[in-house]
Amino acid sequence: MFKHKTHFCSLVLIILLLSLIIPVSVTAQPTGDLDFVYGTNHYNGATYSSALVPPTVDTFYLLADKTSIVAAKFTQVYYWPITNEYKADWDSANIIIDGSLEIVKGNKVIQTVDLSEYVIQFDGNNKIDTTVLYLDSDAKAARENYETLQAKYRDDLSAYYNLLNEYTAIFQAALAELQRGNITEDQLPQAPPALADLSLFSTELLYGFPVNLPVGEYEIRLRLPDESIQPDSQKHLVVFDSLGEGIGYSISGEERWNLPENTSSINEVIYSLKDGTYFIQPVYQKLYNERYYTRMNNPQDTTTRTDRTLWVPFRSAEDVNLSVTGQEGTTELDLQPFYVHQILGSKLGYNIIPFDPESMSQPSFTAFKIKLENSLVYSIKLKDKNGEILIGSAREVRIINTNRTWLVYLVSAFPLIIGMVAVFMRRKNVRDIKVVGAG
Repeated sequence: MFKHKTHFCSLVLIILLLSLIIPVSVTAQPTGDLDFVYGTNHYNGATYSSALVPPTVDTFYLLADKTSIVAAKFTQVYYWPITNEYKADWDSANIIIDGSLEIVKGNKVIQTVDLSEYVIQFDGNNKIDTTVLYLDSDAKAARENYETLQAKYRDDLSAYYNLLNEYTAIFQAALAELQRGNITEDQLPQAPPALADLSLFSTELLYGFPVNLPVGEYEIRLRLPDESIQPDSQKHLVVFDSLGEGIGYSISGEERWNLPENTSSINEVIYSLKDGTYFIQPVYQKLYNERYYTRMNNPQDTTTRTDRTLWVPFRSAEDVNLSVTGQEGTTELDLQPFYVHQILGSKLGYNIIPFDPESMSQPSFTAFKIKLENSLVYSIKLKDKNGEILIGSAREVRIINTNRTWLVYLVSAFPLIIGMVAVFMRRKNVRDIKVVGAG
């Protein structure tokens, strides 16, 4: 019996080892023929995001009083086991379905939305503040304007490179004259001014149903041109709004600029080291129901809860000052642009320097620069241009006193010291016992 158990255990061990050696491939599992899905280009509180509503999802979510796009499509849906989600293979099929989107509330059709053309555009240098959704004739005009700007940029870029080639030839000739001593350095030709990039981004001319509803719960369905209802098109729609607004901060240490810490609530305490230099970036933020907001962006989410909330930043705070109060008094700081200069060569690192518009194209970020050195506790607040304190901007900053870290080690070592004393006393008592032998 023991011999058979040994052989069985060896077999199991071999199978486990082979499973580690042999690569396992994960492939998408198609669901069959083309499926009906909804795709959204929804407003997320700051800009526009996209999401897939597969046949397995009965409810999806949109923000109230903002225009979002719901598109009805046929595509190939497949199951992706790594994320436990259904995906759409848009390359194989991306067919827009004609018809009208009916919005139902209380068994009554309250709105019928026709299919529209739309375009989403924004400036890449400031996406949040410049994102615009254009519909119908405005969409066509916006797209045509973008294509015109693209054509002009290509022409300007070609002209710029021609000037640059001419400058290079003239500069080489002038450099030879400089080496002969015929001209001085200030007589060298100047390079043509750099061409500004085309920062405008635009989608193609797309099709969908623009939906803009107040807070509430609705049913939607797709009415086809033959007056029938598209199968699988009936979904529950929850339209929600933010629960409040506030101020959040993104805080980066000078030596760890690329690893910022975020604080969203006035109840949170910020901890820092003494004599540390920090960059504080304020943002406007909104409070949302965690499940509603998460499932708006990912309708297949299964982990969020309705009894929790979520702070979401939606725009950087500008035209504000930071009031910093410590034991030395109160200091008012202004927002400043900074540039992150990468150190050249094999040595990794960077320097954060003030932005110089004469020698730099654009700042890396804008923030308040603060050095914490005198107080153990600071209070920071954000003020608008009128000097009014912004609600939700107050935070407490505590300096960690690293000079007393020996107390932490002492407290941690206390149980060990007690244990060593106990062992010592026990051994001493054992040595004091005399064994009396039988005579």
